[in-house]
Amino acid sequence: MANKYAARKMFDEGVTAYIKNNFQHSVDLFSRAIQYDPSLALFYVCRGAASLKMEKARKALDDFNRAIKLDPLYARAYHLRGIAYEKLGDFASAFRDFDRSLEVDPEYAAAYHSRKYVIGKPKHSDTSSADFEMVHHLMALRLTQFDKKVPSDLAI
Repeated sequence: MANKYAARKMFDEGVTAYIKNNFQHSVDLFSRAIQYDPSLALFYVCRGAASLKMEKARKALDDFNRAIKLDPLYARAYHLRGIAYEKLGDFASAFRDFDRSLEVDPEYAAAYHSRKYVIGKPKHSDTSSADFEMVHHLMALRLTQFDKKVPSDLAI
């Protein structure tokens, strides 16, 4: 049986280490969280992200693959796996993952941004421009939605 409390404690400490740019310690703590509860895709995504920061893209791929197996609708897992593929020079797989991330969450602006760099070569400039415009559109849309949710007495 998973020890959810211990897993959460290790996860929180891993996030703190990550924020402090102590990526190896972060990986170690996320690994301990996974030992306590291997069922959460978030733990694998975070460990993979820390591995990416240490330029260990192949190791990160394993974590992202595991996260996607646990949660096939985790847009960020596809996005980060795409970044790992990009770092390894596998641009076709990177592009597929950025696209998959956008299929799962069409408003995931980071995937548009990443995809822009993968397809930003001159022969794809029209698609790259469209992605750039989509990022700006989504940001404006989210700001509009935020303005609607913030009570007028809190507005600046």
